[in-house]
Amino acid sequence: MERLLCAETCDNASSRLFRVEVPVSGGKPLEWLRAQPGVTQYYWSDRDGSFEMAGVGEADVLAPSGVTHLAPLFRHMRAQLSSRYPSLRYYGGLRFHRGPVKGDRWRAFKEYRFVIPRFELIRRGARLHFACNARVGHARSNQTALRAVMHAFDALRFPDSLPSIIDPVILSRSDAPDRAGWAALINKALGALDTGALDKVVLARETCFTATAPFDAVGLLTRLIDLSPHTFSFCFHPAEDRAFIGASPERLFKRINGYIQSEAVAGTAPRGVTDEKDRALGEALLNSPKDRREQQFVTDMLREHFRRFCYSVEVEPQPHLMRLRNCQHLCTRIEGLLNDAESDAALLEALHPTPAVGGCPRERALKWIEAEEPFDRGIYASPTGWVGYDSAEFCVAIRSGLVQGNTLALYSGAGIVTGSTPKDEWAEIENKMANFLHVLHARPVR
Repeated sequence: MERLLCAETCDNASSRLFRVEVPVSGGKPLEWLRAQPGVTQYYWSDRDGSFEMAGVGEADVLAPSGVTHLAPLFRHMRAQLSSRYPSLRYYGGLRFHRGPVKGDRWRAFKEYRFVIPRFELIRRGARLHFACNARVGHARSNQTALRAVMHAFDALRFPDSLPSIIDPVILSRSDAPDRAGWAALINKALGALDTGALDKVVLARETCFTATAPFDAVGLLTRLIDLSPHTFSFCFHPAEDRAFIGASPERLFKRINGYIQSEAVAGTAPRGVTDEKDRALGEALLNSPKDRREQQFVTDMLREHFRRFCYSVEVEPQPHLMRLRNCQHLCTRIEGLLNDAESDAALLEALHPTPAVGGCPRERALKWIEAEEPFDRGIYASPTGWVGYDSAEFCVAIRSGLVQGNTLALYSGAGIVTGSTPKDEWAEIENKMANFLHVLHARPVR
């Protein structure tokens, strides 16, 4: 892989990344991103609303093919990052499954893709900054780079107002698997649970909507964020034929120097229409043997790996409720102090996928999913986030979708354990897609 990375970034051997960041006033990053022409658009906001980045263009791209190990990739990123530019970050993520792609939808996606945007509009709390990133080297290449940066800057737009988002009319919806196929898949999984081949498996659906006109990926995300508070929101739009967007509630891990935190999220219940009903649904979830068992698989796995990587670990003694707009989950926090603060690659290799999106035992569940699900997960449910000089953060890219022209493919999953039923798990996925469905003016299929 190191030879592959060298071949793809040979022009970087005698150059380094340079960043200029200045304070600005007014404007919102996502609105600014909506105004920009063309593609290579990137967006990330954290769950607590303290950080937001909208990016345009690409100052550096790492997208090797046929790679099975993350360590060389992360060594390369660390070599490009430094304390000189503490706000410089690579944004990106991984494919869920490694190896051959199933079908055509994700054919253009690499095993991994991380990008430093050319231009960024960043909000930290209430403060706004504009940044430009470029590679610098010898004088002749610097002149060429400067001309390219200035040309790209001239193409940026800073409008005072934006037109309303126009939604295309939805023509059709299709599900893979459909209702009958879903029931058959769940029953087959329950058979594997009964024989002891699996303890838990997470099965997903691909729900495709076709519209009268191309979907506006950033416009969709704007609407989705309005309905999805307290989520990690993201857009990776590197080309006309692919934009991956989502609003995920689930953190895989956040590292600040040697401190790391994660959470075990699993088990799902709807929200109640009244406070009394909402409390009752939450209490039922907390006391559900099925959901507690499903969530415990995730907690046990995270605890085991944290003990491998950390010399100090603290696990929340009992799960609490993570309350979202349309549903609520069981959640257990875990944190630790790492033996090695530069272990992001090893952490991703160990933690992805958790039993919240894969299953138990992990390798058996992954093979079962790959063999039985009728579609490729692509980047759905994979680690998506950023890597900086002394920190990193990745969410689990659930509640997400792939925009390709007039088609939007949504992805959501449900954990299957003993006691699961096809009807309940179908309804759970419809509930998880509710924010997307609302944006599309589409009704759930019960």
